[in-house]
Amino acid sequence: MSFVFSKCSKAIDEAISTKGVGCFFSSNYDSNEDIHIHECCEILFCISGGNSFFIDNRIYEVNDGDIFVLNPFEAHKITYSTDSLFKRYVLQIHPEFLYNISSPNTNLASCFYQRGENISHKISLSEKEKIAMIENFKKLETEEIFAGEIIKKMIITEIIVTVNMLFLHQNKKNSYHTDYGNETIVTILNYINSNLSQKLTLEIISRNCFISVNELCKLFKKHLGTTVNNYIISKRITEAKKLLNNDLSVSETAERCGFSDYANFIRVFKNIVGVSPGKYKKTT
Repeated sequence: MSFVFSKCSKAIDEAISTKGVGCFFSSNYDSNEDIHIHECCEILFCISGGNSFFIDNRIYEVNDGDIFVLNPFEAHKITYSTDSLFKRYVLQIHPEFLYNISSPNTNLASCFYQRGENISHKISLSEKEKIAMIENFKKLETEEIFAGEIIKKMIITEIIVTVNMLFLHQNKKNSYHTDYGNETIVTILNYINSNLSQKLTLEIISRNCFISVNELCKLFKKHLGTTVNNYIISKRITEAKKLLNNDLSVSETAERCGFSDYANFIRVFKNIVGVSPGKYKKTT
């Protein structure tokens, strides 16, 4: 059974189809990958070459040995440095897998869903922790041996347990910090996030944030590596998933998320999530 794939999409497909896990390893950068969301929890382990990581409405500096934990509702995009190979492991984990390996006293989904003002997605490893984490991920790439599938699931469980322990330890310190490098981008993101149900155009955003349209687009490209429109769509679909999970109707969800055209909502949701909002609602 394959656990490590050369494409992240294949790792996601594996996790979803088996309600288990899939791992992606690469030392290249996918220049076509824009801001996105998916149906899995994610552990991204950056070995080298990371630059910045945009998650939901935060931006983190990426250093060698950093780990990031994300849940299925958090839109994200990582950028890379041109000075070295962008080497990383990305573990895609179906939520049901997390529940199955948890116990009444130990919720291994905790690090993916525990959020708050002072909670950080980022875990910085010591050199010793980094080496141990690399060794565990490398074990997932080994050829099949007797009981190989069971052994690899044990290794994955160990990785998830370790990440939870590091997450809990680090966030006791209230260590969340972000680095936008520009206060204007903070103002822009806050405005967009507070007005997702309203009409949002470049002109409306620039006027309310006291910035030109040209400068608005430049700031997004520089700090988030994406366009304003892509960010708005990803945030609206993220919010739509949450509302559908809370049993809102498809039509009310579309309205609350700023989609005036119902058919357009169906099309965009299916394009990003992979299924229609109606089908998604039935499976949650």
